[in-house]
Amino acid sequence: MKKFIHLSLIIFSLLSCSPEVKLQGAWDAIWETSPESFGDIAGIESFTMNGKFIFHGDSITIIAHGYKGCVFGVDTIQHSQIWKSQNDSLYLINETNLKGISYFIKSKDETSIELQLMEDIFIHLKKSI
Repeated sequence: MKKFIHLSLIIFSLLSCSPEVKLQGAWDAIWETSPESFGDIAGIESFTMNGKFIFHGDSITIIAHGYKGCVFGVDTIQHSQIWKSQNDSLYLINETNLKGISYFIKSKDETSIELQLMEDIFIHLKKSI
């Protein structure tokens, strides 16, 4: 019986040590969309925006640097929420513990992550040094 318990613990340990990418820390972010997705909107000249995703424990702070002519907005915004990663999605969880914004994780490795929001907004994350 001891051998069975010992073997079970070894197998459980091996399975729980998956090569999951650690999101903790700061990531430089670039939001990008296609001009075709928005048609001809007066005053919109740029379809990219810079910012950061900062993961700290179960909290995420997102900073987005908007500017005049940017399709994403003109202001710099910063907000923090709880986050959760499950299967191929990154979920932001609001104060009522409901899943809010959900990003599809297109790809990820130790230094870059590609996220997709809806059909036409892409967020490229690069690990900050």
